[in-house]
Amino acid sequence: MPEFHIRSITWDLEYNIDSDITLYTLYNGAAFRICYVAEQLTDSPSILKQHHELYAILYEDDPEGNSREAAKCLRRPFEELMMQLAPDPLTESARSLHSYLYPPSFILEATVAESHVQPRLKAALSRQEFIRPGDYVDSKFIRQHLSPLASRLEKYSSRQVQVLAHTPRLVPSMVCVDCTTYFFKPWVSGRVHGYHELQAYEKILAAAKARPSLLHNAYICRLHGLIIDQDDDVLQHYRLDSDEEDYPGTRLVGLLLTHIENKGTLKDLAPWSDCIDEDRARWSRQICDSVQCLHAAGVVWGDAKPENVLIGKDGNAYLIDFGGSYTRGWVDEDKRETMKGDLQGVKRIGEWLDKWSEKPVTRVQEQI
Repeated sequence: MPEFHIRSITWDLEYNIDSDITLYTLYNGAAFRICYVAEQLTDSPSILKQHHELYAILYEDDPEGNSREAAKCLRRPFEELMMQLAPDPLTESARSLHSYLYPPSFILEATVAESHVQPRLKAALSRQEFIRPGDYVDSKFIRQHLSPLASRLEKYSSRQVQVLAHTPRLVPSMVCVDCTTYFFKPWVSGRVHGYHELQAYEKILAAAKARPSLLHNAYICRLHGLIIDQDDDVLQHYRLDSDEEDYPGTRLVGLLLTHIENKGTLKDLAPWSDCIDEDRARWSRQICDSVQCLHAAGVVWGDAKPENVLIGKDGNAYLIDFGGSYTRGWVDEDKRETMKGDLQGVKRIGEWLDKWSEKPVTRVQEQI
């Protein structure tokens, strides 16, 4: 069954009991902005009082406690209207990545009728207000990293991608293109780590072409395709004003990566009592070997830590996330995004695995 998901909620950060409250909610492939304006609730003292109480709870900013229930209370009067406005989830177009990236979007507002909240549709977002994901591919910030990949990889529009599963936050994860399953990674505009990741995948592709045996035995996530959309196609379902300027452009909106059927991350699985020492030893060796293969190809893993190792259902340890950066406790800051940092991270992962083992796991000791 489709679920309501509150993506975010805003209110006055400086304490103001008459603060407006806005919920950004997803339901069934549609996006909703739910607006509570305190001034519009004054006709019902009981509703205004409830608004004040819910704001006070939100102001405490405890997302795992009462704040979550307060947000649900604010959303509840709008659920029936959202169900009426959301598209039919059974249509093929509703299951495409296109519908997730560019959902029909509505502004709803709270009014008062007979001492209860009366939801009202205020507007559908216009073309000018629509926020488009991704980065223009001709931008100087991305062109130098994207151009080498674009010549080697298949490119698809989001209309060609079918969503098979999504995260608890309703972000598409497992997708299908041409009968092949991939992991979908959204491209986040301005994210520096994204450029680092593109550079790493470009080196992996170049190395695999030049020396196919170099990375053949490496258990790593790989880039298989790019999802690129045209603005004029994305926005064609919005009414264009006669005096509106056209904004055709080409945007990178996501990456198609290896989909790894997995049991969980190394961090999740290694501590469990039903995980045997032989498993931990094999994973340690595979991590070492895969990092050595990457280094031979001139690629830095970057953020070496157990959370960035997936344990596949085949029992193997796969390295993921080549976006760079580092995590304290696993890689020192002065070694971030370097091969020395990778080796340090691998060594510390092996030592961490030792903690959960009856006897030390077999691993390659690196000279840091």
